[in-house]
Amino acid sequence: MSNTFNTIFKIPDRGLVAQRLTKAFFLRNFSLSSAEKKLLNNAIESMDILAQINLEKSNIPAVLTETDSYENILIITCTVANNQIAKYADNCIQFIQKYIAHQVVFVIEDGNDFVINVAEKRINQVDKNKLVVQQYFSTSPISKLYKNEQTEAFFKTLDFNTLDKSNLETTYKSYIQAVVQYQVAVSTGSFNKRSQKRTEEDMANLLVIENIETEITSLKSQLNKEKQLNNKIALNIAIQKKRQDIQRIKKQLSTS
Repeated sequence: MSNTFNTIFKIPDRGLVAQRLTKAFFLRNFSLSSAEKKLLNNAIESMDILAQINLEKSNIPAVLTETDSYENILIITCTVANNQIAKYADNCIQFIQKYIAHQVVFVIEDGNDFVINVAEKRINQVDKNKLVVQQYFSTSPISKLYKNEQTEAFFKTLDFNTLDKSNLETTYKSYIQAVVQYQVAVSTGSFNKRSQKRTEEDMANLLVIENIETEITSLKSQLNKEKQLNNKIALNIAIQKKRQDIQRIKKQLSTS
């Protein structure tokens, strides 16, 4: 299926790699935890490097500073068993983004759906050969069986021809913008292409929503354990207020 994803990314032929990423590579080169070995051996069926974007293959200048390294962008695909994407997506994302020391556009799929992930990475100040993840950005599962207006618009922003190819940093950040815009579209029902500045504002708002949803979960847990009526009423009011806060932020996200 990995080559099929290039119908979305549309990487030119000279950037296509189609190289198997073996489990032995990770076992041989890294000190994996027992949980990571279990994930690698039991959950992941296959991994492939679909494409590579760099100066040599794409004629796009690299960016290297004390804190940032944009010298290679890899598009990597990973397959798990049918109906297992919800169970394993986050762990597979963290595994690949942790051990692949490049900027990665990561696609994880099962038989019916796929998730696209990108991550903000910075150079590890202790070991300059490593990149450390600052933040992950992932789509919700996208169906392979049908498309809607949101996914169609999202796929257009992933098209190599539409990316900002001023340098490899702007190229990778184009992928981040696309994923963030898709996350916003899931919340608001409308996909709108944004500027980099507006995308950063949307990223901050999405993080606030995520934090509020965590708080709501905690309040619900307290509510289920609470026996006093007055306290139950106070908790319900607090939950409703936080839901209103989410709706207010979603309204901000939907504005042009």
